[in-house]
Amino acid sequence: MKVLKVINNPPFSSIQDSGRYGYENHGVPNSGAGDMLSYRLGNLILGNDDASSIEIIHGNLELEFYKECSIAITGSDMNPKINSVPIKMWETIRVNSGDILAFHASRNGLRSYLAIKGGFALKEIMKSSSTHSVFNIGGKKLSINDYLYCETVISDLKNYKLNIYPDYYKFSQVLTDEKKLDVIEGPEFNNLSNKSKKELFDSKFKISNRMGRTGVVLEGKKIEFSKNFSDIISDGTSKGVVQVPSDGKLYALMEDSQRIGGYPRIISLTTESLNYFSQLRPGDNIMFNLISIAEAHKKTKQMEVDFFKDNLSENLYEREFTLIHDDEEFVIKSGKKNKKNITINGKPIKLEF
Repeated sequence: MKVLKVINNPPFSSIQDSGRYGYENHGVPNSGAGDMLSYRLGNLILGNDDASSIEIIHGNLELEFYKECSIAITGSDMNPKINSVPIKMWETIRVNSGDILAFHASRNGLRSYLAIKGGFALKEIMKSSSTHSVFNIGGKKLSINDYLYCETVISDLKNYKLNIYPDYYKFSQVLTDEKKLDVIEGPEFNNLSNKSKKELFDSKFKISNRMGRTGVVLEGKKIEFSKNFSDIISDGTSKGVVQVPSDGKLYALMEDSQRIGGYPRIISLTTESLNYFSQLRPGDNIMFNLISIAEAHKKTKQMEVDFFKDNLSENLYEREFTLIHDDEEFVIKSGKKNKKNITINGKPIKLEF
């Protein structure tokens, strides 16, 4: 069933799911959502499993809906509006035929996610409908006049919201020396010079303009190795691994990166940190915090508990009334506990005072 049409040319928006796994030995990257936490939370709100969503990078995407459906918007706040009215993120949104959904420039972060009840219907390539940003492997890069399809069912769907969600605005406002991302040691970490081992965790690193879904170059202190160290034989890599080429800069591999490389792998972002790292924009500064693998596992388990255990609440409404204007009917509901929780025709309106 045709559900929406792309009505502009976005900078880079694509279909993503949890990724393409089991083919790394053939050199196939995982792809999938960069901010896996936001992607998964969008599906959680709608009761989906691993359903395909739209990943919007740098905003500026406009969509026209052809069918009534339920959606959720997560990740970076790109000031989403339906029919020019600001709407809330991180909860169920009811969309009607003819509605126009627009994402604008990001207020914080880099990536936003649009999930739809039932997921977008695309042919799977190697058990995934994720889009690779460089190779022609699966998925779909969105451009003007593209149509997307979905076998969505809206009946009996309750409206849910998340109790807690990652606050990318708060993270974007944190001072650099407090904006620390957890990492673990990589295979070649102990080959660093003593000076670079210290500077790696005492210094700030800036996200450069050389960034994309394949990797991110960070600017900062030049990383050096001990005198008796030489380049490694090409070996396995994965997203989150931070390599150091001959220029001494840090190169963080992302979701579309290669699965083998010959540069030293000095650290690796943890599962939790990679979600936040994927939301950084050019010019953002960060620092690294070294933890053990055991600590990383513990934090990942806690993240699962915090965000995926009993994290949904049903939106309850106390008052409901109908307005008719120019023969168009508007059903307005106000929240039972929060009077600012207002929906118009199933759309949670974002009120800013």
